[in-house]
Amino acid sequence: MSSKAGSIPAAYWELTKPRLSFLSVLTALTGYFCSNPHPQGGVDSKGLVSLALGTALAAGGCGALNMWMERQADSQMDRTKFRPLPSGLIKPLHALIFGTFLSIVGVGLVWKGANTLAGLLTLATVVSYLLFYTPLKTKTTWCTLVGSLPGAIPPIIGTATKLGTIDTMGWWLFALLFFWQVPHFMSLAVMCRHDYERGGFKIATVADPTGRSAALWSISFMIPMLFVVSAIAQTFFAPDCTSTLRGWMSPFIWVSLIASIIFLKLSLDFMLPHRRNEVAKPFFLASILYLPVILLTLTLNRLF
Repeated sequence: MSSKAGSIPAAYWELTKPRLSFLSVLTALTGYFCSNPHPQGGVDSKGLVSLALGTALAAGGCGALNMWMERQADSQMDRTKFRPLPSGLIKPLHALIFGTFLSIVGVGLVWKGANTLAGLLTLATVVSYLLFYTPLKTKTTWCTLVGSLPGAIPPIIGTATKLGTIDTMGWWLFALLFFWQVPHFMSLAVMCRHDYERGGFKIATVADPTGRSAALWSISFMIPMLFVVSAIAQTFFAPDCTSTLRGWMSPFIWVSLIASIIFLKLSLDFMLPHRRNEVAKPFFLASILYLPVILLTLTLNRLF
């Protein structure tokens, strides 16, 4: 009895999909700190706290409601059958209430604590993730592209919180997140093809078990993603320095270059039919590491 009772808080924590929620907060904060300086200077502590906490709550609410909507599919897949709802740790109604509460509070916190634009963008993230992306996963392989939109919005929420508008850096970060999500997901789709098929999800590797279309999707989005990273480096670092040499000594330029070469090499290996299954996991892990490394280096380089 005590063991099960002790696992309930952990089960609710799992409902929020903490890793994805953390990524949403990280990207929102990157948008905030890397955007243009506020016209009045300084940091709006109220807006910043509202952004971080509101984004975390809204993302956690999306995770919980996503698990509520997909509880039947999750019960069919090995990687998800022990989640709180399929395992019976949390009742569906409780998950629905919990997720709805977190989403409403999260959106409201950004709306009131930051500004209307940031609140509307947070609401758009919740709505597009739950009402478009999640239902489309069982209907069309285009769901991945649709799902890339809510995943790319947090950086511009951060920019909107700071400036009340969206600047060039905000849009570059939006593009980076949008393009990155496709190779990230396609590597997972190859690894978990049978699971997704059992769950009834119409993703690229279910429609094409060879993984060829997944690999083509991946490289097609990898190339513009690398262009975006290169554009960020050239636009926001090299021109800002007093000399060309100092510009190209920027840590972001070299970290992003090395990380991008490794990521691209794995993407090219992923294109090879005889190596696709073997490289899918390293490619997936590289995608998980790539984004935080790029964003953290960018943020630190812009701040210091």
